[in-house]
Amino acid sequence: MGKIKVGFAKVGNIGCSPLIEFLLDERAEREDIEVRVFGSGSKMDPESCVWVAEETVKYAPNLVVFTSPNASLPGPSKAREVFQKSNIPTIIVSDNPAKKATRLMEEAGLGYIIVEGDV
Repeated sequence: MGKIKVGFAKVGNIGCSPLIEFLLDERAEREDIEVRVFGSGSKMDPESCVWVAEETVKYAPNLVVFTSPNASLPGPSKAREVFQKSNIPTIIVSDNPAKKATRLMEEAGLGYIIVEGDV
């Protein structure tokens, strides 16, 4: 198998957002993965979130990591729909308010990490 492609999709900002992609390759020395980051800055409206999700899917990653505060809001929810339809394994990283959507994430086959310290 060639390089594993990981797409990081970021909308809004939670505390772990600025550095999360460095967890996999902090020194950029790994040759077995390729990382791309797609983001909307602070914007979390549906149009911005869908754009980020679609661009991430176009990259055709093996894994998507989607970071968003309150992933249950309308914009992040639209992005989740894009990732679900793509059938690309996806992990949602969000904060406590996203707990309202964990059942929906599970039903959609999306993984999630709730960062409780990020309040």
